[in-house]
Amino acid sequence: MNAILLALAVVFLLPKVGLSFCHEVEVVKKVAATTSANAVTIEWFGHSTFQLTSSKGTRVLTDPHVRNDLPWPSLPQHIVTTSHQHQPHSNVWMAKGNPVVLEGLTSSGENWRPIYTSVRDISVYTVPAYHDKSQGLQRGKNAIFVFRVDGVCIAHLGDLGHHLTPPQLKMLGKIDVLLVPIAGGFYTITAREAREVTKQVGPRIAIPQHYWWDGAVEEYVGEHARVRRIDGRILRIAKSELPEPTEIVVLSWRMQ
Repeated sequence: MNAILLALAVVFLLPKVGLSFCHEVEVVKKVAATTSANAVTIEWFGHSTFQLTSSKGTRVLTDPHVRNDLPWPSLPQHIVTTSHQHQPHSNVWMAKGNPVVLEGLTSSGENWRPIYTSVRDISVYTVPAYHDKSQGLQRGKNAIFVFRVDGVCIAHLGDLGHHLTPPQLKMLGKIDVLLVPIAGGFYTITAREAREVTKQVGPRIAIPQHYWWDGAVEEYVGEHARVRRIDGRILRIAKSELPEPTEIVVLSWRMQ
């Protein structure tokens, strides 16, 4: 855990503007200015690949996959992010156009790349994490990406392999939408652990991802009281429309 604490220490030496993206003071300040017209569109392309689109049309592509049996985005991207260097999460060639590529790890995968930036109207920062429960000794490091889009704070956990620590939770800030992997315990946390991580973060919406078998969602949902199933890949939500307490939103991972 010393490596994470060191990375966090480096980050907290950065300018405060980076840390304010999704932290309480900034969130409270901005929320009054958001309306239903300032909605972010979240589209899932299967695995860990999402396209986030702001009300101004800025698009972010997360962890682009390599699978031909899953849909690919057709529009050009402005930002592409990769949580780690494993091929199903780093196919940046999927993205059309000339996007800014933000890699959470160095090309070797041995170290994190601290990211605190804004591209057009979207703010982005990373939180260092691991792909396993042994501080990366089994499957290496992982970067959590946090985006602020139209005042909505969205965290993409990548291939998170462990529960979150208090320093990581502090660095995440106040998350509205959590994109949480439930891939069975080898590639990521298990569905049960994903429920526990969801409780740790306390988002307004949690969207399960990184699964490909029937029954995975039911295992993650458990007896959660608020579950919404959408017959499609797209959720459009504004800050003013966010539910409370946490609602699990299940998107379709199948080809359409």
